[in-house]
Amino acid sequence: MSKDNNSAISKDVAFGFLPAQKNDRVFGFWDLVLIQVGIGISCICILTGSYTGMLLNAKESLAAVLFGNAIPFFLIAPIILLFARFGVDTFIGFRSALGYLGSNIFYFIFMLLTIGYMSVAFFMAGEALVKIASVIGLPGFFVSSKTGAPFFAIIVFAIVFFITFQGPLVMRKFNLIGVPAILLVVLGLFLMLIFGIGLTKIFGLSPAEPYPGDHTRSFVTALEINVGLGFSWLPYLGQYARLARNEKTAFRAGFFSYGVIVNIAVIFGALSAIVVASVEPTDWMFAIAGSWAGAIGLVLLTIGNITAGTFLMYSQAISFKTVFPKKSWKFAMGTAIPTILLLLSASFYQAFGSFITVIAYIMAVFGGIVISDFFFVKKQKLSIKDLYDTNGNYYYWRGVNPSAIVSFIVGTIVYWSLYNPVMDTSSGLFYYISAGIPAYFTAGISYYISAKFIFSFHTDRVVEENTLVSKGKSAV
Repeated sequence: MSKDNNSAISKDVAFGFLPAQKNDRVFGFWDLVLIQVGIGISCICILTGSYTGMLLNAKESLAAVLFGNAIPFFLIAPIILLFARFGVDTFIGFRSALGYLGSNIFYFIFMLLTIGYMSVAFFMAGEALVKIASVIGLPGFFVSSKTGAPFFAIIVFAIVFFITFQGPLVMRKFNLIGVPAILLVVLGLFLMLIFGIGLTKIFGLSPAEPYPGDHTRSFVTALEINVGLGFSWLPYLGQYARLARNEKTAFRAGFFSYGVIVNIAVIFGALSAIVVASVEPTDWMFAIAGSWAGAIGLVLLTIGNITAGTFLMYSQAISFKTVFPKKSWKFAMGTAIPTILLLLSASFYQAFGSFITVIAYIMAVFGGIVISDFFFVKKQKLSIKDLYDTNGNYYYWRGVNPSAIVSFIVGTIVYWSLYNPVMDTSSGLFYYISAGIPAYFTAGISYYISAKFIFSFHTDRVVEENTLVSKGKSAV
């Protein structure tokens, strides 16, 4: 790795760790929208849409996507104000609610989420390359999903690892190709669906794999899958909002990006799955576009997934260095290697529906906790000094906030009582209220009660004028 790239990595680590100063906050509304849409529109959105389209018809898919994504994101979006106001990264800002050790634990949960997302991106690229291999006539090993897809997925992982290891300078050059590639895939799907097939025909089609004789279950499950995507943006909200020119810009751009535009990719995924009757995005290209145009689409999809992988891998590694600054860049990059285990077969990739609903559970609970802490317990007043002093007021009990532990347990009980995403079983109440959103509110309410009336730490009870930053005032 060159000295310039080493310097760029060190700069990104310091920049992510320290509060953003006034002259660092250069992003306007459209700057943030373009960055966040470039990150947000990925294979994850397309695959979420495809699972929705396999369960519901077009009209119902639109409802499930818009309500399933927008409402959860609306519930967690206010936390953007924390990062925009104080200029801190996600894993620094969440120390207020989770404690210093608790925030580090949340990082490892984020790491598992990212490993899951990376494996989905790489395996989808592997499936795309298998189909390209069949077009150009490669031997049987390469055109079989059982052997070729894992092989190509691991090759893609190695490419992404190499690009990401070089640091942000190399990544940014590659992303000039990769981001337009995934946007072209979405645009291509739009043109082919709207003008090639027609909305009238699409809205007349039935879903391929609904729950037999249980339409309500199909709708609520599809809704829950989308709820998972909406809540899954929680760890990523602090990465760029902290660089916004003001809080209003950060909030509006975040909601417009993740809460609105990203849903377009999900909707196109749902409509494509309805048309082709397949959950696998790599099947859509040939079925909708034909052989050669489909092959070009698969190449673009592969490049787009490589780009998504570099975003995810770099985000994980740079956040690791931010949380554990004494560890080397090689060690930080090594945290991505377990992804290979999920690429050895299609099992995890095919269980995406269960994975995204597990994410709904985890991020819904954490979302309720951090929103309750910042807005209702701390009343938007935090101490920058204590966010960085690991022996300060946010030490709580052995570095973990007991109120967060209690709330996480309560939220877990509520979610899994309503829905078991691993076994895909549910209670009768799940049909009426789903699971992720009730878990969010339960965790938030229990956190407030616990922080105010049970453990009641000094920092949750007293606002000292000399140590806490007042509402609406900058921390830097």
